[in-house]
This record gives sequence, C-alpha cells and structure tokens, in this order.
Amino acid sequence: MRNLLVGLVALVAARPVYAQPPPEQPPEPEVTTAADQEFGPLLLIERIEIRGNTATQTEVIARALPIAPGDVLRASDKRLREARFKVLALGFFRDVTLIMHKGSARGQIVLEVDVVERGTVVLNRLWFGTTNVSPYWVGADVGERNLLGLGVGVGGGFIFASHGNIAGARDQWAGELRFDDSSIHGTRLGAQVSLTLVHGSEPYRISGLAGDPSDEETAAFPYRRIGWRAGVTYDLTALTRVNMATRIERVEANLPVAPTQMLPDGRTVGIDLHLEPGTSDIVTTSITFDRDTRPDPILPHSGGYAAVSGELGAPLLGSDYQFATLLGRYEHYWPLRHDRHAIAIKVAGGVVIGEAPRFDRLHIADMNRMLTPRALGLVLSTAAPIDFLGTRPDKPSYGDLGGSATVEYAARLFRGRGKNRVYGGDLFCGAGVWGLAETNDLRARDVGLWNTLPVDLYLDAGVRVDTDVGIFELTVANGLGRLR
Repeated sequence: MRNLLVGLVALVAARPVYAQPPPEQPPEPEVTTAADQEFGPLLLIERIEIRGNTATQTEVIARALPIAPGDVLRASDKRLREARFKVLALGFFRDVTLIMHKGSARGQIVLEVDVVERGTVVLNRLWFGTTNVSPYWVGADVGERNLLGLGVGVGGGFIFASHGNIAGARDQWAGELRFDDSSIHGTRLGAQVSLTLVHGSEPYRISGLAGDPSDEETAAFPYRRIGWRAGVTYDLTALTRVNMATRIERVEANLPVAPTQMLPDGRTVGIDLHLEPGTSDIVTTSITFDRDTRPDPILPHSGGYAAVSGELGAPLLGSDYQFATLLGRYEHYWPLRHDRHAIAIKVAGGVVIGEAPRFDRLHIADMNRMLTPRALGLVLSTAAPIDFLGTRPDKPSYGDLGGSATVEYAARLFRGRGKNRVYGGDLFCGAGVWGLAETNDLRARDVGLWNTLPVDLYLDAGVRVDTDVGIFELTVANGLGRLR
C-alpha cells in the first residue's frame, strides 16, 4: 500500500514578411465544384505577414505553410484550415492564428500569421523508479526542437539501472543521439538519423508459471546492442507524411546453452530467447504513414491521429533474422461543452511475422500502461499484470500479436495566458482492454479459449500538464510503472 501511495504522486515528464508583388493581371479563377465544399469570393493572396516569432526564423514558418503569395483561394479553402495545423505541428508554437486583411486592390488580401512561441528545449522523458530487477534506475531524454531557429532538431537520452539479486544480472545503461530536419532547404523532404548503444541484462523466467516471479525464479543474460537508423520523410499533404528508413544493428548476446523453465508440475521445458548466440546482425527497411488533424497535439480535445508502420528484415538485406512487423495506432477526440471536455478512443496494436529478434517483438508493457515500460530498450521489471478478468494467469512477457483499445475522458483544468511557462492542464480518466499473445499458444491449447486468451483490463487516471519544458503526468499507471 505504501508503494502504491508513492506511485500515485510520482511525477514524470512524458515523455513536452514575405512580400511578392501582385501580378499585373490576376490568374484565371480556379474551377471549383460542390464536392470541394468551398464557398465565398475568389481571393488573391497579395502577401503573407508572419508576426510573433523571435526565436524561429520567418523562413521556417513560411515554408511550413501550404499556401504562398500569388495563390488564389476562397475564404473557406481547406488550405487555410490546414495552415494552422501545419505550423502547430512544427512543435515550436503554443498557438497560431490566421487573420485576413484587405489588400491593395479589390479581390486581394494580406494574410497575417500570428504565432505564440513555446520553449523548444524539451524534457522528453524522465526515468526513475525501483523494482526487483533494478533497485534503482535514473535517466533523462532531452532535446532542442528548433536549433538556432532553423527548424532543426537535436536530442539524446541516457539511463543507468543498477542490478538486483537475479542470477546473471549486471548493471545496465543505454544512450541515444538523434538529429532531424523536417524540411531540407524548404522542400517537402526531411531527414532523420539516430545512434543507439545499449549495455543490457535481459531477465527471463526459469521456474514457476504465474504471478510475479521471485529472484530465484528468474535468470538474466548479458547483451550489447549498437546500431543506427537513418531515414527520409516526405510531406504528401499538409497533414500527411510518409517516412522511409533503414536500420543496421549489431547484437552480442551471451546466451545460456540450453535455457529451460521448470513448471509447477515438475516438468522442464525448453524456452526460446529469440536471439542468435554470440554476434548477430539486424538489418531492416521500414515505411510509415501518419496523419495528424489535432489542432492541439499536446492536450488534444478534437481531431485525430493515425499511423501505420511496416518493417522488414531479411537475409537479402544482410540480416541474420528474417521477419516482418506491422504496427498501427489510431486516436480520435470528440469535443464536448465548448471544447472544455472531450471523449477519445485510442486503438493500437501490431503483429510480428517470422523469427524476429527479442527486442523487435511486442512487449507486455507496450500494451498495458500499468506496467514498467522499457526505457531505451532496457527491461526494468518482471512484474505480472494485475488480473482483473481472471483470464490466462501466465500471460507472456513477449508476444507476436497484441494490442489495446481505450476510452478516455478529459476535462480542461486551465489554459495559460501571455508568457506563462505553464501552458495548460487536463484532468483525465480512462479504461481499456489489452492483450498480448504468442500465436503458437493460441493454436496449440488444451483448455478453454477464455483461459487461453492473455487479455485483461487496465485503468488510468490523473493530471497532464503542458509546460515550457515538456509534458508532466501525475497518474495512477505512471506511479505503478515505477514501483512494480
């Protein structure tokens, strides 16, 4: 009970004038149809004036806009709506307002873009806690999203975790460096690159079946990972982006010769640790599509977000593992009572096909927020999930088929004004169902389906606060994830 009370108060950073002379003769009006759902007179953008930016270069904002001087549009043109979302998506501003003024001639307008800047040095994650695997761990991930006002992002993270009394365990640490440019020379093309190094100690169960394993029921093996990922992005539209990336990683794992697990009935069975012994290589190529229509992506009360990602590893690419993963995520928010309240649905899941390495398989903490999440790839807890439904007691830690579905209610507590460093806060509560399975277990079962399904519920409630240095959460699940 004492640990639970401490968990409830655990606080963590979640993670935070172009002028162009009008043409002598306006261009021919564009032909629109009823399907366009646009109305109003045709307007020529004489110039765009950008105001309120002090740390961000004007060119960075201008190139994010889906419109430019000389464009002809109607007052209801969807590009005007998308322009605000596109500038907000840069992550440099807490608010963006578009205002139209009369131009120098009839049918011409001056578009004013007013921005309110936010801090761009962000604390993305703050890691700390204590479990049986690690008596303590501590680390942070920080980033600069707008280096020198150029729209270039740099960041990195580091975590250290001490080892407990599990046989074979050792101190763990991991680090990562990142660089990204969302618009190279003002084009729709962007680039990303990251470098990761992990010195880990992976726990696995050697006896028992259900519940939280004791130190005697657990062993660990040491491993090291070093890899990099490089990719390019392309803006298909103002709100939709595609990302293509390549990952190259080397793994050195000191595996036990024949890992086994002793079951409660005395039988001993072999277990698969899903890694090649010694040195092995992971080489993959991936593609991701995402679309974001949330006016406020940090404390959203309307709009939605959708993403789907596929990754392929194969010997043809130079990989020692042949596998494919497909992951998806969808969120949608419905505003209530003048946008002060919102109801949201959140669905996420994935499937792994083939012989994927351990680190690319789905982990139980990816599905259940009430468990300690992996930090830069490090597993910091072996705690079993809370059994609400009485389904399969020996839920796996890793699987190749999993997902979650959540219904969440959010209420606005406040929104900051002026130059306040605290921008807003929401009270929220949510509940959902999650599941994680190994397909072989579902096919080869000798009990009823209900006792075979590794499905259960999770609950969460608390406060989210948006500040100048990132998002802070004080939630039930967040506290439990640091103590179990």
